[in-house]
Amino acid sequence: MHTKFTAFAVLLLVLAAVTLVPTLDFPSSEDVSTFIGPRLWPLSLLLLLIVLSATLLVSTRMSQAKERASDAEAKERASDAEAKASMEKAPATDPGQQADAGQDSATDNVTDSTTEAADVALDPGFLAANRHWWLMGTTVAYTLLMPAIGFLLATVIFTLACTLLLGARHWAALLATVVIAVALIQGVFSTLLGIPLP
Repeated sequence: MHTKFTAFAVLLLVLAAVTLVPTLDFPSSEDVSTFIGPRLWPLSLLLLLIVLSATLLVSTRMSQAKERASDAEAKERASDAEAKASMEKAPATDPGQQADAGQDSATDNVTDSTTEAADVALDPGFLAANRHWWLMGTTVAYTLLMPAIGFLLATVIFTLACTLLLGARHWAALLATVVIAVALIQGVFSTLLGIPLP
């Protein structure tokens, strides 16, 4: 789990750093006739993304270090207890019985791992566990679709997809989310900020 969070945080940091360079070329409020320039909103979001990604990366690394330390302590305690128990009581068993037990254990492990792999593939929670990757893919698709089908239609599709990915299933909630999101985006950018949308 820590590896997934680390990879996700690093990917977000790289994405933010790559998009930060062209964002700095956007005109500021001094360059245009609006109160807030086109650069403010994307620059604010990118800086927030960098801070949150760095926080996720640091907290994941700290959590991983704590887990390793506690695992090492638990293993040390278990090995000490096991050594003490084996010294106190050494059971006399037949070597043939030990070999049979080892074979049974190996067979059980193979069966368990096969069953676990099948369960993961059929698990409906698989989508929820990888939701962050799906949201990133949806955002990339939104960016690519916008010039082709227009801002309004791409935003409707994007908002609907994100709402479904985040777990909404009732059609009234889906419709309300899409309508409110599109109205807010259109109202803030076109009316309040005077920034024409593509």
